[in-house]
Amino acid sequence: MHLRRLGAVLLCLMFTLLLRTGLARGQVGAEPIARFRDAQGDDAGAGNLLYPDHRVYVPGLFDLLEFVVSQDEDNVYFDFQFAALTNPFQAPEGYFHQRIEVYIHTGLRLGRTALKVGSHNLQTAPELGWDLRLSISPFDEAKLYVIGEDNRVQVFSEEVTSFCLADNKTVRLQIRDDVLPQPNSAWGYYVLIGSFDGLAEDFWRDLGEGPWQVGGDGLPIFDILAPRLGTRSQKVQLSKGVLYPVFSRRALAPQWFWRLLVVVFALGSFCVWRWQRG
Repeated sequence: MHLRRLGAVLLCLMFTLLLRTGLARGQVGAEPIARFRDAQGDDAGAGNLLYPDHRVYVPGLFDLLEFVVSQDEDNVYFDFQFAALTNPFQAPEGYFHQRIEVYIHTGLRLGRTALKVGSHNLQTAPELGWDLRLSISPFDEAKLYVIGEDNRVQVFSEEVTSFCLADNKTVRLQIRDDVLPQPNSAWGYYVLIGSFDGLAEDFWRDLGEGPWQVGGDGLPIFDILAPRLGTRSQKVQLSKGVLYPVFSRRALAPQWFWRLLVVVFALGSFCVWRWQRG
């Protein structure tokens, strides 16, 4: 009797895992390609950066928590979840403060190693240049830059939109998929978070005096997608001005998932067979 119950439980577990996977995909509406978590409370750049003093800047505005890339039949989506998100000046996209840059290493070509943040210049690792750039700002300033085989840059704006999701914590960039290479789990991402300034160079708020300017010292980058510790931590990268992309290990997940299902099914079937044999 115990074997029968155990077998039934294991088989139910297998079908539950399959059902939950299907439901999760249905809820998202897009197939996930890559998902990254970032440490909470690290929105101080290299360690000494300060939010502007004005009261509209609440804690967590520039604290990236999660970055997700997904795709459906028509679009590719880049989602940025923050600890806080407000819209005090009624930007049509539903967010105001965040200035986001994403440089992507697709591996299709060598790419460029120069990164520019306002008036500041940074570099990528020499062998990990970028060939796609996503520039994200409110007030219809979202753009896609694509480096072609001839090393010329194409700029797309009509095919690119950004908006705030219903959770009021996530900024989504939506790009029509026919202007992008086919995304895959081998892409590497440089994700940089700063403060939007409609009057500043490239809309990137810089350090300065007064309640509207960034305080402290260092580059005006509050957060990047990076390990909390180690030689490639956020502090080390921003201090040296040389950045490294993050790569997804998503390709491993389905293998472990299906292996788990095989094990569960085998154990469940064995228990039922043993019970039938007495």
